[in-house]
Amino acid sequence: MAPENAHSETDGWQEVPRDPEPDDLGYELDDWEVIRAKKNDRGHLMFLPEEEEMLRDEAFIVADAQSVCDVVDRI
Repeated sequence: MAPENAHSETDGWQEVPRDPEPDDLGYELDDWEVIRAKKNDRGHLMFLPEEEEMLRDEAFIVADAQSVCDVVDRI
């Protein structure tokens, strides 16, 4: 037997636009600084949050440069 609210959850998803805005999904945009590093012909990118409190919480990303793309270029 399906839960009583199962139908209303399905209806809610059908009302969501196909290409929603990030804040419609609960995301907040942050400014991050990108630092490029190169060693032995391999490039890496380090992403650091501009908000110091986030950095204290160890929020950062290190990625292989070939694994990163600008999503604006992919649209």
